[in-house]
Amino acid sequence: LACDLLRQICNHKLAGIEDRLSHSQELGGLLLRLGHPKDATATLTAALELARKEAPVYVGQITAALAGIYMESGKPEQAREMFEQAIAELRSSGKPRQLGIALTNRAILLRHLGDDVNVEALLNEALSIHRQTGHTRFEGLTLLALGGLWRNMSDDDKAERSYRSALEVFRRTGDRPHEAQALGNLANVYLMTRRLTQAEQAYRESLGVMRELGHRRSEAILLGNMGQLLQRTGRLNASLRAGKESVAILESVNDLMLLPAFRAMYASSLATHGDYESAENQLGLAVGELGESPSVSALDHVLPVLFRFRIAQAIGGYGPGRTPGQRYPSRLDDAADVLRQLRAARTGSHSGRTQVVDRNVANMAGSLSEVREALDKGISPVVFNNLNEAEASPQCRKAVLCRLKELVPEQLEWMESNEPELYSFMNKGLENEPEPDWRSEELVT
Repeated sequence: LACDLLRQICNHKLAGIEDRLSHSQELGGLLLRLGHPKDATATLTAALELARKEAPVYVGQITAALAGIYMESGKPEQAREMFEQAIAELRSSGKPRQLGIALTNRAILLRHLGDDVNVEALLNEALSIHRQTGHTRFEGLTLLALGGLWRNMSDDDKAERSYRSALEVFRRTGDRPHEAQALGNLANVYLMTRRLTQAEQAYRESLGVMRELGHRRSEAILLGNMGQLLQRTGRLNASLRAGKESVAILESVNDLMLLPAFRAMYASSLATHGDYESAENQLGLAVGELGESPSVSALDHVLPVLFRFRIAQAIGGYGPGRTPGQRYPSRLDDAADVLRQLRAARTGSHSGRTQVVDRNVANMAGSLSEVREALDKGISPVVFNNLNEAEASPQCRKAVLCRLKELVPEQLEWMESNEPELYSFMNKGLENEPEPDWRSEELVT
């Protein structure tokens, strides 16, 4: 209904040019949130043509809005070009409020792409403009972007401060969807710093708001991230459900910017279960969706997961359908190819994001060398499927072991007899750990 009303205003002959353009911009944003990026693009493209013919002063504003649509629908190169045009127009036309918006969104895009620019300086310029013009909503959004920048650089303290500042802004202004977004971002920090109870509370509250408001893209993001929390707390089947629903939503809205990374997260959960076939399928789709993606951020979300999966395949793995102890050393060559691909992706760039990629590359190279050396010597690597150290929480390890005991007890016995170091690692500190509800698919308790 809202879309229909906005369309009527946009096309009404008696509506003034300013009303038609502003409502076209509003309609484009609404269509994108509802999962119709093509319609959103068409709406803003028509508005841009109208502005060029009848109201050139609005060209910069509409160009920036269209760039935002491109950015969120997986077309970063078009978005980058249009943001540059929009910012030049807005600087020359003296529209500081709209300039600040464009600067914030451009900085977010450049961070995602890993461009060799000082994203922090760009965001601080935008933040200053928002405060000078009293644009409180985008002050909060820019604080969220700064928090994301610090998260990418693994500075959780600075990220948390930025997210809390954004949360205060949105609560003060009664902006429920962005308050929920800030809460979801805080939940990510809580998850990474192992404050799991706080993370779950924040995820649940944020998810409830996004579902109530029908913000499908935000719902998908929260479900994907919540899936990681559910795995770490041992709720394995719920983790799979969250990941599956997240991917399904992003597929339905054709969000090619987020889909590869969230497919990879889902694939990681599948591999933990030992469902290598489904994990292979999801990772194949993710790599295909990346294509020739210029996004260092997207590559850094997908390729490390693919790398760990190739290592897991080489070792054999546990779970229904797996054969522990059966080695596939050729998969190590596949892992080396993934490592080379990630190395090549960041060549020539020196942003904060690519510094993190460099660290990941170094860790991956070390891991590959250790596993290859162990297999060459006939030694069993202390690796369970694709679990990394952060994911292998006591609750997760307990759940995995309980699941193996129920579904394939002979594999657990084989591990104890033939891979005692792995068995010891998986059981470390679990004496008083209760059995998590790994069977339930319920997302909340």
